[in-house]
Amino acid sequence: MEAAIIVPLIVLLTFGAIEYGFAFNEQGTVRSATRSAARAAATQSKIADSTPGVSNLENAAIAALTASVDNLINGDPQFALIYHHTGTDITTVAGCGTDCRVYSWNGTAFVRSGGDEWAPSERGACAGRADNLAVFLQVRHDFLTGLPLAGSSSRDLESTTVMALEPYPGASCEQGSPP
Repeated sequence: MEAAIIVPLIVLLTFGAIEYGFAFNEQGTVRSATRSAARAAATQSKIADSTPGVSNLENAAIAALTASVDNLINGDPQFALIYHHTGTDITTVAGCGTDCRVYSWNGTAFVRSGGDEWAPSERGACAGRADNLAVFLQVRHDFLTGLPLAGSSSRDLESTTVMALEPYPGASCEQGSPP
């Protein structure tokens, strides 16, 4: 009689721990993806874009994000933002305004779906006073068992990484001149 009561509880707790472990792993992958993307994009601060209308900064970030989301076990990327971070936290498509590009996941790759490009001529890349770049990623994690252990059978995992643009040696950084 005791086993009939205890065994289902132990099984439920075991699956709960497994689900939590997978979600914890996915969150680490999402954080790593935004760090990699921001690091790759920060090195492209003032480099002239090779294709008109396509930012090398954005291409570097999206390539890093795409490579990183391949490591997701049970997550489905929703969207990513690449933007000029000015101190206010932008983590929704509706809040993405000037100097903010929106990328949606189409099942195999990130595709540009809105927002404005942060033009290379407007990026401050001087040592000591470089602009900040941010990369935001949202991934929907579906629990493997489908049990609503956390109140839902899925959860949105999010991460934002902010990095200063790498100083560009060709930038005019004298006192009083624009970065």
